[in-house]
Amino acid sequence: MKRNQWLTALALGLGLGLTLTLLWLLARQPDIARAGPDILFVAADGNDTNDCSTIANRCRTVQRAVDLAADSATIKVATGIYTDTDMIAAMGYVVVLTKTVTLRGGYDASFADPPDPNANPTTLDAQDAGRVLSISGAGPTIEGLIITGGYGDYSGGGIKVEGAYPIISDNLIVGNSADGDGGAIFVNGGSAQILNNRIIDNTATWAGGLRIINDADVTIVGNEIVSNVAQISGGGIDLECCGGTTPLIAQNLIAYNDGGTFGGGVKVDTTHGRLVNNILARNQADDGAGLWLDSMVSYPVSTTLIHNTWVGDPAGGEAVWVGPYVTATLVNNIIVSHTTGITNTVPASSTVTADYSLFDGNVIDYGSGVSSTNEVSGAVAFVAPATGDYHIGSGSAAIDAGVDTGVTDDIDGDPRSIGLAPDIGADEFAPRIYLPLVLKQY
Repeated sequence: MKRNQWLTALALGLGLGLTLTLLWLLARQPDIARAGPDILFVAADGNDTNDCSTIANRCRTVQRAVDLAADSATIKVATGIYTDTDMIAAMGYVVVLTKTVTLRGGYDASFADPPDPNANPTTLDAQDAGRVLSISGAGPTIEGLIITGGYGDYSGGGIKVEGAYPIISDNLIVGNSADGDGGAIFVNGGSAQILNNRIIDNTATWAGGLRIINDADVTIVGNEIVSNVAQISGGGIDLECCGGTTPLIAQNLIAYNDGGTFGGGVKVDTTHGRLVNNILARNQADDGAGLWLDSMVSYPVSTTLIHNTWVGDPAGGEAVWVGPYVTATLVNNIIVSHTTGITNTVPASSTVTADYSLFDGNVIDYGSGVSSTNEVSGAVAFVAPATGDYHIGSGSAAIDAGVDTGVTDDIDGDPRSIGLAPDIGADEFAPRIYLPLVLKQY
């Protein structure tokens, strides 16, 4: 699913994702679900004495279908709320996945493809009795679901991933919590693709949204990560340990997250990172309201920040806070309305360079220990920042003011560059009407 579909749902307040166009619905003939070992069926009015192999023999719980499924099978889940939790080692789970299957929601009673999660919301709700999903040792695809009510006694309230390689896409992950790490998603090792999800209003001690550790090779692209809260650090995303991979964070909206002590939007600690085409808006923390970077002598790391847009709350904070043993390279970034745009707290061990930056409305653009070249002066001229539209308008000083870094699209997937040179920030200006990227705080 494309990012702009999520943005439309956000602007309208519908909040369930995956909106299909009328022409597509009219053009496609519905597929008739037939018996076969590669497709299993689940519905709230099913029966777990069935084998899930046909619509008539549909099961009632997702776990029943998972238990019967072979690797590569597709499990179709009809609209409804699924709350059954199984106890494993004194912890409840709605679904435990150790198979490479596709788990897909959004179907009506006919189970015809394509599914429509807007019209047919499919909810896995742990009701605070345990985690919603546990994934280990496999590569399942999870899509088109509402994942809510999860609680992790230590990590991963919504989804816990251990040594696995899932694709988690086009889901609404909302209202989950963890006493420890990762209210919404916890990934320990392995790899994961986290794509086009809405990750909203999750809480944890560390990392209210996503917690990624132990050299997990992750791609976090096209998500809305909004209003997540961490008591200590990492409101939206927390990457940590140990420099063996370089996670990609690209084309995300990361807004209104609270990181507590440090790392309101994103925290990157003792590992590498690459942030491209993100909007980090109105996040907050004591240090590093937008982004907090840190490491130690045994793990010197580097982070590349290209074509991002930082927007501060009125209180501001730092857009980018850099601690020891970090090499941070910034190119083509917009930094607006912060107390300090970029700060290097330990210049004896860290190197911070900024090239082609547009600073606007900061109390201090950057502190000592930061090397800034080719600065662009003038107003950023967002289209409608009061209502959360952080696209650049026709009068923006960011237009055609950047340098080519090999990035070929922007946060919306529009080509870059459209004009004589790339625009600075996450958005490449195009003369069109955009819906707001952030309409309200959740």
